[in-house]
Amino acid sequence: MVRRLPRPRAVVIGAVPAAVLAVAVAVAAGTSRTAPPPAGAPPARVLSRYETAAAGNAIDRDCGYSAPLPGRPGRSVWLFCDTVWTGARRGLWLGATAATGPAVPGRVPAGLTELPTPAGAGIAPPPPARGAAPQGFLGTPPGLVLPGGAPCRVPGSAYSASWVSGAARPPGTAALLVAYTDVCVHGTTISTQGFGLVEYRPGENALAGRARVFSLPAGLPFQQNLGSPVFSGGYLYLFASVCDAHGPGACSGGRVTLARVRADPGAWRDPAAYEYRTGGGWTRDAFQAATVVAGAAPYAVHVADYTALGRGLVMVEQRGLDGRFRLWRAPAPEGPWRAAGDGIVPCSGGSGLDQCRALIGHPALSTRGALMLSYYDPAADHVTVRAVPW
Repeated sequence: MVRRLPRPRAVVIGAVPAAVLAVAVAVAAGTSRTAPPPAGAPPARVLSRYETAAAGNAIDRDCGYSAPLPGRPGRSVWLFCDTVWTGARRGLWLGATAATGPAVPGRVPAGLTELPTPAGAGIAPPPPARGAAPQGFLGTPPGLVLPGGAPCRVPGSAYSASWVSGAARPPGTAALLVAYTDVCVHGTTISTQGFGLVEYRPGENALAGRARVFSLPAGLPFQQNLGSPVFSGGYLYLFASVCDAHGPGACSGGRVTLARVRADPGAWRDPAAYEYRTGGGWTRDAFQAATVVAGAAPYAVHVADYTALGRGLVMVEQRGLDGRFRLWRAPAPEGPWRAAGDGIVPCSGGSGLDQCRALIGHPALSTRGALMLSYYDPAADHVTVRAVPW
């Protein structure tokens, strides 16, 4: 799973005070420090029509996941984390936003259409407008707390949000299953207090069956901080990772663990139905989960299915905050996982925790010759996509 890192900017919650919003907007105004590269050919930024509609429009948002839209060949939905935008309409949304656009192998979308708030999101949508700005995709999660038990709601200091951690289509359905984590962000600290799943129905632009599967105010064990949903053999598989040996801005040793549950809503909403991979089988005890990738050193991971391209399952293992990554391949979620190359994405301009992050692969955009890999580049304050030969 890709875990979003805290940004060095003011954090707010709910109805945003004007003074705090002004601070966030001022930060977002720097999103166009350099002219965007030509649209379409990688490397290039993922752009929204809102950004290209007027010279003053800009969007700063994080962790871009994509998944094919069921029933819409050649189109994908993109799911992003916290989003700030400027222009004629200014604002921010702390949590997931979404947009749709063409999915052309080997090309980077440069004209995404912002998705209106889905029905069932628990969010009051803004009034309709041309050139719509980003809108919330998931409502603010309730019940998250600060250390000591106070609500995770301190304007200018702490906020609660649901961040997407992956999406996949349940076989035989016209929906997408979206995985997310509920986080309390307090300064530079992220407390992951919940993991959940929700079905997105594109034909209705609606959410259904949202369930917080695991919840712990003190913070979830990493084995239940799940993402990268993959459907295989009648099961839903999800991955988690932890760095056990940290270096300066990097990981030198860690674990990637695997959970599974039957691929039906009644099961995946039931925390007691989940199993975790051990060295020789499966257990109901999350703490007994063993790594499925020998030699892993994950700062974060993202897994997706590239079987249609002859690559099987591919894991992108982010090694640290300098853009380094490794690729792993396997025929099945359990493995065996084998190293399949490494590289580095050219981020710059970062400092502290605001550095390269959210390295995510995109099966619908990839080709037999190259993996299309997105990441957040601090120099551009934007999600960028590169083609990585494999």
